[in-house]
Amino acid sequence: MTVFARCKCFLKTNIFVKEINQHVKYTSDAQFVLEYSSVKEEVARRKNVFSDNKKRSEEIKIKYKRLHPEIFKLQENYFHEKFLEITKLVSNSSPDQLALQLEGNKQKRYYSFPVFSNKFCDLLLEELKNFENADVPKGRPNSMNKHGVLLDELGFNEEFLNAFRTEYLQPIAVKLFPEYVLDGLDTHKAFVVKYKIGEDVDLGWHHDNAEVNLMVTLNIALNEGFDEGSLYIGPMAGEGKGVAGSESTVEEYSHKKGWGLLHRGLQMHGAMPIEYGERYNMIIWARSSSVRNLNCPMCMKKPDLEPVDVGWGEGFTMCTS
Repeated sequence: MTVFARCKCFLKTNIFVKEINQHVKYTSDAQFVLEYSSVKEEVARRKNVFSDNKKRSEEIKIKYKRLHPEIFKLQENYFHEKFLEITKLVSNSSPDQLALQLEGNKQKRYYSFPVFSNKFCDLLLEELKNFENADVPKGRPNSMNKHGVLLDELGFNEEFLNAFRTEYLQPIAVKLFPEYVLDGLDTHKAFVVKYKIGEDVDLGWHHDNAEVNLMVTLNIALNEGFDEGSLYIGPMAGEGKGVAGSESTVEEYSHKKGWGLLHRGLQMHGAMPIEYGERYNMIIWARSSSVRNLNCPMCMKKPDLEPVDVGWGEGFTMCTS
């Protein structure tokens, strides 16, 4: 029987310390102690992350009253007209022909295109703000962002995100990133990040560590009415120099409401500080277990897997007797 799993290294403190040492230059012993303490907290969080996620999801399902229940089921009229045109072209287009329909940098293989209509973005944003104010438990999006919403906990997986991944995102990814998809995108992690003065204001130079081997990250802007906060995009990890590469390798990407940026997980990127307002972005990390099982993105070795009882684990699969 095939089950979902995670690599045992995800719970080893030394793996996180090694990752931090690659990006942080310590100026004092106190700074090292602070960083090391945060690593220990993250490892402790990961030990129960799947069971905690399930508990919160169950409580939210019982206690949370949805503001716009209709948006939890995917419908074509939620999409931008241009996105529907793109999806119709996919099956009969070569990768180069498809890329010509998209904005972005074809040479560096990151692409931008409209995904959702303004009306859907507005409804989703109202739902998110309603959830933020609700008296229910909330998980944080990831180890880098403290403010935002895990969309699976809110209930978007079953009738929205699963269909979006398989019916819309996967056909595009197969054409643009075939080496990262192989047998298909069978799992994802989706969340909304929020940037605001006094909360998360920026995001440092990084690649999507949890998705090193696969790449499909789709980053969709959900609103307007903020200043600055652009993304900066660089080379693939290991190709650039310095903390943020050089002027010749880093490009700026400005958010447009409803538009998505599609890139590989190893594409170095970050978010500039927001200076006014609030910025909400939906992030989808789509994963292919057939690719992911070849090499763990944390320890960079063939994964030493253990089964998980809840959810998709870290996107790995294994056979059990």
